[in-house]
Amino acid sequence: ADDFLAWVRDTSNTVEMPESPDSVSLARDFGELENYKVVSDSLIYNSAKFKLIIGDKADAGLRAIFKVVKNPGSTISDNDIKTNLIEAVNTFFSLENWEFGETFYFSDLSAYLHKVLAPTIASVVIVPSDTAKAFGNLYQINAEANEIIQSAATVDNVMVISALTAAQLNQTSGI
Repeated sequence: ADDFLAWVRDTSNTVEMPESPDSVSLARDFGELENYKVVSDSLIYNSAKFKLIIGDKADAGLRAIFKVVKNPGSTISDNDIKTNLIEAVNTFFSLENWEFGETFYFSDLSAYLHKVLAPTIASVVIVPSDTAKAFGNLYQINAEANEIIQSAATVDNVMVISALTAAQLNQTSGI
């Protein structure tokens, strides 16, 4: 997991994506589990999967941009807001906070970001990178039973804006 997350967060493109372990290596590494099964049972070893969202390493349909409205009274730089937001997102997606098959709700992330980044931000939303997707399409993302959702967001996926408008939300009409 650590090697995979290092690849996800690498912005230099120097870290290679690690190979998923095959069933033979999993059976070797977790073979002691055979001692705990009933004789009539058999264990099948499958590798877990990470379901990446938001960043450029996520599947195209799951990519998004964070659009952040800076609090008008804040003197923090836009770059600091971007860095602080990504650090908070990475903390939110810490593996110990997630279970296999758990659904991602943007409302949970948004509440966390507002709590952690207050009073520097006034608002934060995610807008799908795919212009064919409507605003709000990524506010709930389901995972399969063998998947754990993780963010692939980097500072390149954060945009500091002055206000949330229909254009900023990729909407053709007003909100």
